[in-house]
Amino acid sequence: MVEHATNPKYQNLLKTGRELFWKHGVKRVTIEEICRESGVSKVTFYRFFPNKIELAKTILQGMFDDAMGDYRALMAEDIPFEEKVRKQLLLKFEGTKEISAELVRDIYSNQEWGLGAYMEARTEEALQVIMDDYAQAQKKGWIRKDLNLGFVLYIFHKMPEWIFDQHLLSAYETQQDLIMEIANFFFYGILPHSKNPND
Repeated sequence: MVEHATNPKYQNLLKTGRELFWKHGVKRVTIEEICRESGVSKVTFYRFFPNKIELAKTILQGMFDDAMGDYRALMAEDIPFEEKVRKQLLLKFEGTKEISAELVRDIYSNQEWGLGAYMEARTEEALQVIMDDYAQAQKKGWIRKDLNLGFVLYIFHKMPEWIFDQHLLSAYETQQDLIMEIANFFFYGILPHSKNPND
């Protein structure tokens, strides 16, 4: 809702909704709670959003738009690719910080809400951009030439399954620790070997 973008009450709802959803998930948070915490009346809430799911979707949309803007700005920087990878990890850390397991579960477990489908669609858009960048980086020798990028895409698609794997999760204090482990392993596994005997 671009027309509401500068409205302070609209922004308060987005900010409060994000804080509450990130901490408790979507299911447990009520519209009454969002309105109370943001200082916005329910009448005003319904002027902007038909329900809390649309609020959550708007917040997720903003998160994706910001993340892709940050990613594109990073890839445009005149720095070595390895430094871009390091900064991508920092972006990943910031993007997942304070996200609760409840939120991740709520997004993907309730098909009727459409949040999981929305996330998957936006993720596919992002993956297309990322894979194009990686193909260019591989041509320039910044990513291992022997790496099959189809495998990289497969790993990207499998990552959401891993963060719900209870056996895997039991080895980490938080879900974010596991997300960062996967991201570190993935990113540093795609770089060229510093001393490759085949070079």
